[in-house]
Amino acid sequence: MDITILDGWDVTKYLEIKQLLKNKDDLLPNNTLTICVDLTVYDDHESFAGGNSLQIPQLKITDDLKELYDTKMNSDVILVVGNEKFKAHKLILSTRSPVFSAMFTHEMKENRESEVTIPDIDPEIFNKMLEFIYTDEINNLDADAAYLLEAADKYQLLNLKSLCEESLSKSCSIDNAIKLMILADLHNANQLLEFIFEFMIKNIKDITKTPEYEVLEITKPLLLLKLIKKIANLNEN
Repeated sequence: MDITILDGWDVTKYLEIKQLLKNKDDLLPNNTLTICVDLTVYDDHESFAGGNSLQIPQLKITDDLKELYDTKMNSDVILVVGNEKFKAHKLILSTRSPVFSAMFTHEMKENRESEVTIPDIDPEIFNKMLEFIYTDEINNLDADAAYLLEAADKYQLLNLKSLCEESLSKSCSIDNAIKLMILADLHNANQLLEFIFEFMIKNIKDITKTPEYEVLEITKPLLLLKLIKKIANLNEN
């Protein structure tokens, strides 16, 4: 019995069970059903059912923002820092920084002008901060962590501020602990300040022998009092 079963992708004719049983002697010799398949495979076909997946582009929004930072395409503001000028986008700056957001409100003169002066920051440090605003990344952080901490605090860039605190904590030593403590206190870097307090408590004998400690007693008595209270609380426990 010649029965055609497949044609292309789909089944065009079915063999009913009653017909199969009716022709049992021919189709089921020794109660065994044998099925033959004529399969043609095309080289240019990819089966999704076989587990192959579509190729999805790997570009992320951060890549697009990096390109926007590099090209300055459609920039709508020029930031004047020292003797240098930086093109930027008010929307990006406002989204990332509450300070820039307040600056570019409708009532502020900065929002009406296409050129804004940014005071009290070095152009190189500002450029690094600007790149972080666009990309959430920063190169060679350790070299400028102290200056970037000041900038991050001023413009309320909390992620950058945390990265600076982490970087500065790694550089803490007997010689610079007091300097870092003053820096952390000045810029409300609380995580860094707590780290420095713990470091100084563990090394208090050596710290008190440094010239910076004598200066601390005169210039930052309230900060020194915080340290003394930390030591007192530790001794009570």
